[in-house]
Amino acid sequence: MSGPMTRRKVIRALGVGSLGGASVAILAACGETQVVEVERIVEKEVPVERVVEKEVPVERVVEKVVEKQVPVEVQKVVEVEKVVTREVMVEAPAQMEPTPPIQFMNYWAAGTRWETMKAGLEEFDKQFPNVKYDLIPIPPGFYRDKVNIMFAAGTVGDVVVLNGARMREFAPGLVQLQDHVDKAGIDLDDYLILSRENPADPSLQNLDIDGVLYGMPFMSAVNGYVYNIDKFDADGVEAPTADWTWDSQLEAARQLTNADTNEYGLHHGTGGEFRWLPLISANGGWLFTDRTRPAPASGFATEGGLEAFEWYVNATYEEGVGVPLGELSQLLTEGITAPFATGKIGMEPGGIHGPGGRKLRVGGRFEWDNMPSPRSPTGEVAYSTNELGHFITVKALEHGTVEASVILTSFIAGEYFQGLVADGRGAIPMHRAVINSDRYLGFQPGMPRSMNLIRDHFLSPDAYGLMFFSGWAQWWNILHDETQPAIVGEIPAREALLNAQAACDKHLATLQ
Repeated sequence: MSGPMTRRKVIRALGVGSLGGASVAILAACGETQVVEVERIVEKEVPVERVVEKEVPVERVVEKVVEKQVPVEVQKVVEVEKVVTREVMVEAPAQMEPTPPIQFMNYWAAGTRWETMKAGLEEFDKQFPNVKYDLIPIPPGFYRDKVNIMFAAGTVGDVVVLNGARMREFAPGLVQLQDHVDKAGIDLDDYLILSRENPADPSLQNLDIDGVLYGMPFMSAVNGYVYNIDKFDADGVEAPTADWTWDSQLEAARQLTNADTNEYGLHHGTGGEFRWLPLISANGGWLFTDRTRPAPASGFATEGGLEAFEWYVNATYEEGVGVPLGELSQLLTEGITAPFATGKIGMEPGGIHGPGGRKLRVGGRFEWDNMPSPRSPTGEVAYSTNELGHFITVKALEHGTVEASVILTSFIAGEYFQGLVADGRGAIPMHRAVINSDRYLGFQPGMPRSMNLIRDHFLSPDAYGLMFFSGWAQWWNILHDETQPAIVGEIPAREALLNAQAACDKHLATLQ
């Protein structure tokens, strides 16, 4: 069975039988049955006309045979058989027993994402009234720690959101999904799973481990740049173009900067995933020296990587076109806690996958858009991606909710829910038809006009994953701890990155 997930496919896959043979099917989840009317008309040479009607009361199958008198000179026999199938609502006993409630942990618990989740689950309740769940919304800032604690304590939910690093960390406590997906008739080609889009790149295995599926798609993220259109216009700076380089970006940033009025061309924050690591990857470095698990050594401190990190840090502290992190409070006002949302920043790198959230932060104070990523001195660009999925834990086996959990997670990955993601734009939709639709790419007031850049970055051949492995999270924390002093202006960029390499490689050596 292939095609998108529907009630009819799910219930058929779960073993719901038929009554009275193949012509009558019961749709157990909603009490629907089919009435099949078979009309058979036979024309031939006979001297009489006879009508016979037979009814079968359970299936309501009506067969009507009509024999007509035809003139003798007609020397042919014409037989026409017509089968008409129609569905009507009737009272029918439910064939699928209600399951125990799924313990459903999710961190889309605020803002645009919560509105999307709430609307999606309302529709799910209509389509699958017998699939019950207890939603456990956990604020994003606490989600990771909460999941860690609950896995350790054996109290984790039946369905949880994880990234690829945590998938590998908790793999023994997760259900392998392929057989369940096949049974439910789910066609994975309908979804965007990066490891399936580019199977030669192991860094993109975020939902599977060496081809074994553990997670259903939920959302994804990717880096890029946004820029303040109104500020560019006010300062007489031409809009960014696809042929911009780091040098041309720096020149534009100088024109956009006026430290006396707390206006800056750039804001270079602390996060590495969507800010400075893609610059390193575009200039001859990368996360690791090899795409193996666990990686033997870090690969970010190549000469090109060091140059990229210096460019990022020095734009603020040497060139003066970025706001020093210690002075951020001078830009922010009550109710505005994001530097770009103040309207005083010309350009900002970061995750561009959630423009719905940025729309709320900007609040209509100025017009903004995505911009093409400037090219490094090597002429390259790079895009960091990070898929998150819904994973079914072994607790679902204990609770008897695995099949119901597949229904829930498949619905969230499916076209209806992902269409809501496209509307709210709190993340990148993971359904192939949706991400290419005008519903996602079309303009909405307060949103970027260049929505196509988000899709194109996510699906770019220059995109990479974070190359997760057991012990990766510790490596990641070390990297950011060691680079932080440079980003806040305490030590030179090159020194910080070399310190990070030494500390990270010491950790990787313990994993070999």
